[in-house]
Amino acid sequence: MRGLADLVSLVARLFLAGLFIWASYDKIWDPRSFAWSVGQYELLPLWAVNAASVLLAWLEMWVGVLLLVGLFTRPAAAWATLLLLTFTGVMVYAGFTGAGFDCGCFPGQEGHAAGFDAALRDLFFLLPAVWLWIRPGEWLRLDRLFWARD
Repeated sequence: MRGLADLVSLVARLFLAGLFIWASYDKIWDPRSFAWSVGQYELLPLWAVNAASVLLAWLEMWVGVLLLVGLFTRPAAAWATLLLLTFTGVMVYAGFTGAGFDCGCFPGQEGHAAGFDAALRDLFFLLPAVWLWIRPGEWLRLDRLFWARD
């Protein structure tokens, strides 16, 4: 049973790593477009949009990289969980306000409207994040080289 749980943890970790790295790629290389997407939600004051969008893009990248190599796995999973909860909340907010604009979530998904559908997608992504937070697994983690078992 332990082997199966470790396999699920490894798959969840690699899935989330790929997801966060993929999501951050365009945001990092085209910060102006992502800042515009963040500004459309009208949740932040205008002066905070640029800084928040750059911080968010790099946070997504670092969470993805840490999960990929299995370093600080539990904290990275906690950050992934927090980010996904935030994204879900923003998508629910967009659904209630009838925003209808592109969510700005992933590259190549222009025209994917922010709203309840995107919130459901984010809830699905939340499952492996919570799993990893609770059970980071043992396989292919750099954590194991530096620290004792958690």
